[in-house]
Amino acid sequence: MYVKLDAEIIKTLCCPLCKEPLKIQDKEFICKVCASKYPSQDIPQRGLKDKVFDFRIHRPDYCMNRGLKNWLAVQNDYMNGYFERYTKKDDFLVFSNEVESLKEIYAKEFNIKGKVLDIGGGEGKLRQFIKRDNVPLYISVDPLINGFENFELRPNLLKAYPRLLEPCNFLACCAENLPFVKNTFDVVHIKSAMDHFSDPYLAIKEAYRVLKTGGILIISSTVFGGKSFSRAENRDTFLRRLVSDVVYKFRIGGFKNLIEAAINKALKKKGWATSHIFHWKYDDLIDLLHKNKFRIIKEHWQTFPLDMIVWLETKKII
Repeated sequence: MYVKLDAEIIKTLCCPLCKEPLKIQDKEFICKVCASKYPSQDIPQRGLKDKVFDFRIHRPDYCMNRGLKNWLAVQNDYMNGYFERYTKKDDFLVFSNEVESLKEIYAKEFNIKGKVLDIGGGEGKLRQFIKRDNVPLYISVDPLINGFENFELRPNLLKAYPRLLEPCNFLACCAENLPFVKNTFDVVHIKSAMDHFSDPYLAIKEAYRVLKTGGILIISSTVFGGKSFSRAENRDTFLRRLVSDVVYKFRIGGFKNLIEAAINKALKKKGWATSHIFHWKYDDLIDLLHKNKFRIIKEHWQTFPLDMIVWLETKKII
């Protein structure tokens, strides 16, 4: 159907926790070293079922600190509303405009070649913008395990992105715990996901680990205030971020009361609800990459009204 896992990828898998080899047994991967298990999950599809392997780390609630619990709550809210937002609003014009804007960026700015890991890649939309001959191996990883569910209910998405009709190498995991052995990929691609991570530092460390020497990391992210923090910014964007910060502070403070409920209700009514945990400044994003031994080789800013989104092409150095 829409999901697969090629034998070549299976050979590169390791335990996302201890990085030791895995064995497949009874439709699940098992780590004999740390005793972790990574089962497959059935995804409904036109009366049939796709199988997705779940490499997310499922900690017992009593083993999660407050910060991790809050991050998980925010991401679960996002995932629970995913299908309502994207399945019911299957707008071909929106998707086709998105394709046209991204096609120009990928064609003019980036030449993606080799084995590609798409972190936060969802259904694998990146495939629409890369040439098959240039990319012998592609895999998308995302914690949204149900992203491929009932694809037939999204005909306009499939019409705008015809390569989504091709089976996609996909497994569910988080960027902070990648289930791949070191030095596997030529390119790691992270589009609009840096502000969702629970630990961006660890996520970039993991990207460095799985990249080959000289490998390329491509990141796109909204940057608060643009390149210059003092730059005048879009008022609506500012308000969205400001209010989401307030909600997040309520959550980490443990104020699960009527005040937070009222704010959340107001946010949803205004359409300001957000799943973003981190709100990046340009200097912080650059510093994070430098600290993790990535050299920036290209920088591209989108045009108004998306001129707070920066694309960075970086190279892994030793």
